[in-house]
Amino acid sequence: SSGINAEWPLRPGDMEIVPLNATDYSVYVSKMLSTKIEDLENEKFFSEKLKAPFDMLKKSLEDFIVASQKYEDRKKTAGNGARKSKIRSLNDKMLHMERSFIYPPGLPSRPQNRHVLFAPSLLDSYSGSVFPGVFDSITQANEKNDDDLWNEALKQITISTWMVRQATRALSPAAFPV
Repeated sequence: SSGINAEWPLRPGDMEIVPLNATDYSVYVSKMLSTKIEDLENEKFFSEKLKAPFDMLKKSLEDFIVASQKYEDRKKTAGNGARKSKIRSLNDKMLHMERSFIYPPGLPSRPQNRHVLFAPSLLDSYSGSVFPGVFDSITQANEKNDDDLWNEALKQITISTWMVRQATRALSPAAFPV
Protein backbone atom coordinates (compact mmCIF):
# COMPACT_ATOMS: atom_id res chain seq x y z
CA SER A 1 0.00 0.00 0.00
CA SER A 2 1.07 3.60 -0.44
CA GLY A 3 1.45 4.06 3.33
CA ILE A 4 4.03 1.30 3.48
CA ASN A 5 5.77 2.52 0.33
CA ALA A 6 5.90 6.13 1.58
CA GLU A 7 7.29 5.10 4.96
CA TRP A 8 9.72 2.43 3.82
CA PRO A 9 12.56 4.67 2.55
CA LEU A 10 12.68 6.41 5.93
CA ARG A 11 13.55 3.26 7.86
CA PRO A 12 14.21 0.29 5.57
CA GLY A 13 16.17 -1.69 8.16
CA ASP A 14 13.45 -1.44 10.81
CA MET A 15 10.64 -2.86 8.73
CA GLU A 16 9.73 -6.19 7.35
CA ILE A 17 10.89 -7.10 3.87
CA VAL A 18 9.84 -4.53 1.27
CA PRO A 19 6.52 -5.52 -0.31
CA LEU A 20 7.69 -4.88 -3.88
CA ASN A 21 8.08 -7.85 -6.20
CA ALA A 22 11.24 -7.51 -8.27
CA THR A 23 10.15 -10.23 -10.68
CA ASP A 24 6.85 -8.50 -11.47
CA TYR A 25 8.79 -5.27 -12.02
CA SER A 26 11.37 -6.81 -14.37
CA VAL A 27 8.81 -8.84 -16.34
CA TYR A 28 6.59 -5.75 -16.77
CA VAL A 29 9.50 -3.65 -18.08
CA SER A 30 10.53 -6.42 -20.48
CA LYS A 31 6.98 -6.83 -21.82
CA MET A 32 6.61 -3.08 -22.27
CA LEU A 33 9.88 -2.93 -24.20
CA SER A 34 8.71 -5.72 -26.51
CA THR A 35 5.40 -3.92 -27.06
CA LYS A 36 7.16 -0.63 -27.87
CA ILE A 37 9.51 -2.36 -30.33
CA GLU A 38 6.53 -4.04 -32.03
CA ASP A 39 4.85 -0.63 -32.29
CA LEU A 40 7.98 0.76 -33.96
CA GLU A 41 8.05 -2.12 -36.41
CA ASN A 42 4.34 -1.71 -37.22
CA GLU A 43 4.79 2.01 -37.81
CA LYS A 44 7.84 1.32 -39.99
CA PHE A 45 9.94 3.39 -37.53
CA PHE A 46 12.28 0.52 -36.82
CA SER A 47 15.71 1.06 -38.30
CA GLU A 48 18.06 -1.86 -38.92
CA LYS A 49 20.76 0.03 -37.03
CA LEU A 50 18.62 -0.36 -33.89
CA LYS A 51 18.48 -4.16 -34.04
CA ALA A 52 21.81 -4.98 -32.36
CA PRO A 53 21.48 -2.35 -29.59
CA PHE A 54 17.91 -3.47 -28.87
CA ASP A 55 19.08 -7.10 -28.79
CA MET A 56 21.63 -6.13 -26.12
CA LEU A 57 18.93 -4.32 -24.13
CA LYS A 58 16.60 -7.33 -24.39
CA LYS A 59 19.41 -9.65 -23.23
CA SER A 60 20.08 -7.35 -20.28
CA LEU A 61 16.39 -7.47 -19.39
CA GLU A 62 16.41 -11.27 -19.58
CA ASP A 63 19.32 -11.29 -17.13
CA PHE A 64 17.44 -8.80 -14.95
CA ILE A 65 14.42 -11.13 -14.86
CA VAL A 66 16.62 -14.07 -13.79
CA ALA A 67 18.30 -11.96 -11.07
CA SER A 68 14.87 -10.75 -9.92
CA GLN A 69 13.56 -14.30 -9.65
CA LYS A 70 16.61 -15.36 -7.62
CA TYR A 71 16.20 -12.31 -5.39
CA GLU A 72 12.54 -13.17 -4.80
CA ASP A 73 13.54 -16.76 -3.95
CA ARG A 74 16.00 -15.42 -1.35
CA LYS A 75 13.24 -13.18 0.03
CA LYS A 76 10.90 -16.17 0.42
CA THR A 77 13.62 -18.22 2.09
CA ALA A 78 14.36 -15.40 4.54
CA GLY A 79 10.71 -14.77 5.35
CA ASN A 80 9.58 -11.98 7.60
CA GLY A 81 11.05 -13.63 10.69
CA ALA A 82 14.61 -13.11 9.44
CA ARG A 83 17.35 -11.32 11.34
CA LYS A 84 17.36 -7.55 11.00
CA SER A 85 20.67 -7.70 9.14
CA LYS A 86 19.19 -10.07 6.53
CA ILE A 87 16.09 -7.90 6.13
CA ARG A 88 18.30 -4.84 5.82
CA SER A 89 20.41 -6.54 3.15
CA LEU A 90 17.34 -7.58 1.13
CA ASN A 91 15.79 -4.13 1.43
CA ASP A 92 19.06 -2.44 0.47
CA LYS A 93 19.21 -4.56 -2.67
CA MET A 94 15.72 -3.43 -3.67
CA LEU A 95 16.52 0.21 -2.92
CA HIS A 96 19.73 0.08 -4.96
CA MET A 97 17.98 -1.78 -7.77
CA GLU A 98 15.53 1.09 -8.11
CA ARG A 99 18.26 3.72 -7.77
CA SER A 100 20.13 2.01 -10.60
CA PHE A 101 17.61 3.48 -13.03
CA ILE A 102 18.38 7.08 -12.09
CA TYR A 103 20.55 8.72 -14.75
CA PRO A 104 22.01 11.90 -13.17
CA PRO A 105 22.22 14.00 -16.38
CA GLY A 106 18.54 13.30 -17.05
CA LEU A 107 16.68 12.41 -20.21
CA PRO A 108 17.27 14.24 -23.50
CA SER A 109 15.70 17.73 -23.47
CA ARG A 110 14.47 17.30 -19.87
CA PRO A 111 17.21 16.99 -17.29
CA GLN A 112 14.64 17.14 -14.49
CA ASN A 113 13.44 13.63 -15.48
CA ARG A 114 16.18 11.20 -14.53
CA HIS A 115 14.51 7.78 -14.38
CA VAL A 116 15.38 5.87 -17.57
CA LEU A 117 12.53 3.36 -17.26
CA PHE A 118 9.53 5.46 -16.32
CA ALA A 119 8.97 9.14 -17.01
CA PRO A 120 6.57 11.34 -18.93
CA SER A 121 7.05 11.17 -22.66
CA LEU A 122 8.48 14.29 -24.26
CA LEU A 123 5.88 13.91 -26.99
CA ASP A 124 2.89 13.15 -24.74
CA SER A 125 3.14 14.76 -21.31
CA TYR A 126 -0.20 13.32 -20.22
CA SER A 127 0.98 9.75 -20.06
CA GLY A 128 3.98 7.96 -18.68
CA SER A 129 6.27 6.03 -20.92
CA VAL A 130 8.64 3.09 -20.61
CA PHE A 131 12.18 3.93 -21.75
CA PRO A 132 11.06 7.46 -22.70
CA GLY A 133 14.56 8.65 -23.61
CA VAL A 134 14.89 5.80 -26.08
CA PHE A 135 11.51 5.97 -27.76
CA ASP A 136 11.18 9.75 -27.83
CA SER A 137 14.63 9.95 -29.46
CA ILE A 138 13.66 7.37 -32.06
CA THR A 139 10.41 9.17 -32.86
CA GLN A 140 12.21 12.51 -33.25
CA ALA A 141 14.97 10.96 -35.38
CA ASN A 142 12.36 9.42 -37.64
CA GLU A 143 10.34 12.61 -37.98
CA LYS A 144 13.39 14.76 -38.75
CA ASN A 145 15.52 12.09 -40.43
CA ASP A 146 18.51 13.49 -38.58
CA ASP A 147 21.71 11.47 -38.02
CA ASP A 148 22.47 13.30 -34.78
CA LEU A 149 19.06 12.30 -33.44
CA TRP A 150 19.64 8.69 -34.52
CA ASN A 151 22.95 8.78 -32.63
CA GLU A 152 21.09 10.12 -29.60
CA ALA A 153 18.62 7.22 -29.87
CA LEU A 154 21.51 4.74 -29.96
CA LYS A 155 23.09 6.50 -26.97
CA GLN A 156 19.82 6.24 -25.02
CA ILE A 157 19.58 2.51 -25.76
CA THR A 158 23.17 2.08 -24.53
CA ILE A 159 22.48 4.06 -21.35
CA SER A 160 19.33 2.04 -20.70
CA THR A 161 21.20 -1.23 -21.23
CA TRP A 162 23.89 -0.17 -18.79
CA MET A 163 21.30 0.88 -16.19
CA VAL A 164 19.49 -2.47 -16.46
CA ARG A 165 22.82 -4.24 -15.96
CA GLN A 166 23.47 -2.12 -12.86
CA ALA A 167 20.05 -3.07 -11.47
CA THR A 168 20.83 -6.74 -12.14
CA ARG A 169 24.06 -6.42 -10.18
CA ALA A 170 22.26 -4.68 -7.31
CA LEU A 171 20.03 -7.73 -6.84
CA SER A 172 22.90 -10.23 -6.85
CA PRO A 173 23.83 -12.07 -3.64
CA ALA A 174 27.26 -10.40 -3.68
CA ALA A 175 25.73 -6.92 -3.47
CA PHE A 176 25.19 -5.79 0.14
CA PRO A 177 25.87 -9.18 1.76
CA VAL A 178 24.82 -9.93 5.32
